[in-house]
Amino acid sequence: MRARINHLLGARVIASSVSGDSGVLPGAQIQVQTSQGNAFVKALGAAGQGPLDLLRQEIALNPLLPPEAPGPELLWSVDEELPGLGSWVAVGYRMRSTVRPIDLSWPEDDVAALVRAVRSIGEIQAPDDPMFLPEEKTFPTDAWETLADRRPAGLAKHSPWLAGRLEGLAEIATHAPEAIAGTGLQHGLLRVQNVLLPLAPDEAPLVTDWIRGGAGAPFLDLVAMLLHVRVHGGPPPEATLRRYGLPPGTDQDAVTCWIAVLAGHYVRSSLEPPPPEMPEVRAAEHRLARAAVAWLQTRLGY
Repeated sequence: MRARINHLLGARVIASSVSGDSGVLPGAQIQVQTSQGNAFVKALGAAGQGPLDLLRQEIALNPLLPPEAPGPELLWSVDEELPGLGSWVAVGYRMRSTVRPIDLSWPEDDVAALVRAVRSIGEIQAPDDPMFLPEEKTFPTDAWETLADRRPAGLAKHSPWLAGRLEGLAEIATHAPEAIAGTGLQHGLLRVQNVLLPLAPDEAPLVTDWIRGGAGAPFLDLVAMLLHVRVHGGPPPEATLRRYGLPPGTDQDAVTCWIAVLAGHYVRSSLEPPPPEMPEVRAAEHRLARAAVAWLQTRLGY
């Protein structure tokens, strides 16, 4: 696979480094500098059918993104059986040298640039294509109802505030089909590490890991991203919304409903057994659940 990647890069490799962040999927993520420019490579093998299919979905979805979407340019992909090594999938993207990671000390300029980048996604019309399904039909919104029925023992680890409120939160989430519906483009898996900020004001940001895509209300990705900002030591999400605002026409009750849906989703998922190929995912979901529940308390005021 290394030889195949070198061949597909089509240029002499000057330097390479493994990304410090594992990304949404397991496997190798490599920054490559060649004599003809920079590239970003993902390679995945022997990691279970689920992750392989997700990377295949990313490869299929990338060419369907609208031209104005801040996604990377796909250069090539590989999907084949290697002798004695099973299925391997790899993809290479062109990587601009005019972008940088977000500064996790959270200077105000980076927070503002992140909000602008994420809001810009929801302002793009989602393609009329089966790969961009409506969020109200695909995102699970029944988590609080399930938790109210099952009352799992681990629920107390998240917040004592939840005791006696599960049915009420389930009622809020029943309004999700109307609250999150829309035609704005959705990334659906945004994390702090997905967004690379421009080095110059006239440059565009870059958003990676377009695995699922979707169509929904313009504020969905922004709200979900602010939870990831919070668990990475960033400012409280409600303060960020007050400072920078929501997309025009956003209904505040719809935002509260979406936060409730995300909180329930992360709480329920974090209590499930970890998938063997991604054992760290439950710990990440637990952190997101705590941040989402705290934000929900702020929004509801009780």
